[in-house]
Order: sequence, then C-alpha cells, then structure tokens
Amino acid sequence: MHDVIIVGAGPAGLTAGIYCARGGKNTLILGNIYGSQQSMGGVYENYPGFPDGVMGIELSEAMLAQAQRFGAEYQSEMVQKIVHLGDLFRLKTENWQYEAKAVILAMGASHRLLGVPGEREFSSRGISYCVHCDGALFKNKTVAVVGYGNGAARAVLYLANICSKVHLLSPRDKLAAEPIYLERLKKHPNFAATFGAEITEIQGSESVSSVEFKVGNTPRSLKVDGVFVEMGMKPNTELAEALGLEMTSGGYVKVNRLNQETSMTGVFAAGDLTGGRMQVTTAVGSGTSAAISALQYLG
Repeated sequence: MHDVIIVGAGPAGLTAGIYCARGGKNTLILGNIYGSQQSMGGVYENYPGFPDGVMGIELSEAMLAQAQRFGAEYQSEMVQKIVHLGDLFRLKTENWQYEAKAVILAMGASHRLLGVPGEREFSSRGISYCVHCDGALFKNKTVAVVGYGNGAARAVLYLANICSKVHLLSPRDKLAAEPIYLERLKKHPNFAATFGAEITEIQGSESVSSVEFKVGNTPRSLKVDGVFVEMGMKPNTELAEALGLEMTSGGYVKVNRLNQETSMTGVFAAGDLTGGRMQVTTAVGSGTSAAISALQYLG
C-alpha cells in the first residue's frame, strides 16, 4: 500500500513525485522516463535556470534523482488498468499490482500518426517519431519531415546538421514556428520546404524509399531514406477514460485548474494529459499543484 501512486514519468509526474515524497508520503512513480516527450525532446532553451540550454533526457534523470533523494520509489512499469475500490485504488501492470490511497495521472501525450498506407508497415524501418532518437541513423542521407509547427522546425534544424538533404512537407500554407527557429532555418542550404502537402502514402520494400503526396490535385513523389513525423500530440487518456473520469470536449482529462482535481475523489491529473499550453514548464507547474492537492487530500 502506497499513499500516492503517480502514473507517468515525464516532467509533471516527476515533479509531483518530488513534492509528494518531500511531503513525507509513501510515493511510487510508475512509467518510463526515457519514453517521455521531455526525454525525447532534445535541447530545451527555454527552461529556466539553464542559459545554455539543457538536454531533455538530462532534465528527466535529474528530476527522478531528486524525487528518489526524498524517498520516492520508481518502477519503469506501464500501468494497464486502474480500479477504484472505495477508499483506495488498485493499479495493475504487466507483472504486478499496487494499491494507493490517491492517484496522480500524468501519462502525457503521444505523437499523432499520419494515418496513411505504409505508415505502420515502415515504422522503425524508415519512419520515426523521435528525431533525437533516430536522426543519427540517417547521416548523409535524404529525409523528409512532415509537420507544421515548432516540433517540425526543431526536427529540420537537427537533421540539417546530419543529413545531406532535408525536405519539409507541411500540410499548411506556412511553418507556424517561433521566429528564432525560422531565422535559423535560413542558414541551412540543404533544406527545402513544400507547403500545402497532403501525404497519401509511404512506399518502400525493406525500408522507406519514397513518400507520396499531393499539392492541391497534383500528385507528387519524393525519394527519401526516412520520414520524421511531427504532426502534433494527442493525450494518452485510455486509463482515465476506462476509470470513468470526465473528459473535455477536446478529449483531455477535465480538471479544476486551481487544484488539478478530476471528477473522481482521490484522483488528480497534470501535464499534457489535461491540455493547455503543453510545455515542460507548465507541466512542472501542474504537477506541483496536483501533488499539493494530493497531500491535502491525504491529510
């Protein structure tokens, strides 16, 4: 029996773990820190306290170490089901089950899929959703980045220093990224952009060989060795929905923004799971609020 179990090991979950453990509660964090968006996000230049930037994976490891220093337990297990049993909750993983008096949900969000033929077939065989994980595999090769925002801009900037050619295929009429990224893109001669591109298929044999798309009604084909998908995020709400929590019209877990309470007593939620700005700093803030509310609930 734990006082509080935190589901998710991203910035919201790890911050909540720090606060709950420091508050003297028997705290367990379940999740994989290396699978969080923070860990896979590369360099963060806008996280306070790091004037030269900080690698997301380093930030995750430091947050976990801080939580463990105060006594938090960590298991890299993925929760498969949460059952409400009156005054407590039972959380089942593949190998074990745990019980807690309070639960903080911080499962974050996952990359949106393109939903086109060939995407699932070539996943990990040329299609990637983590440029910092797989970019080095395409050194001196030609790749495409599919996206329209900051994520796509960061991916292009990272790959332009590794690959011989980087194509941006954007479904929108312009790249909706921060000005600092747009200025940096101008310095890379091996970068080309196509706007209004609608991806129709990913082709290949053993691995990706081309991406098929159309601009307007005109079909086009681009020979590439890899495709990096940066089409935004969707919240990982499966556990919350199965638990019966109230959701927003946008598909996020509905919370009271003052204290991160959900529609079920004893359950709190934080981070990208609840929508909003979906930044590391806002995830940290909501994780703090959820933890304080859990401490107050536990008494």
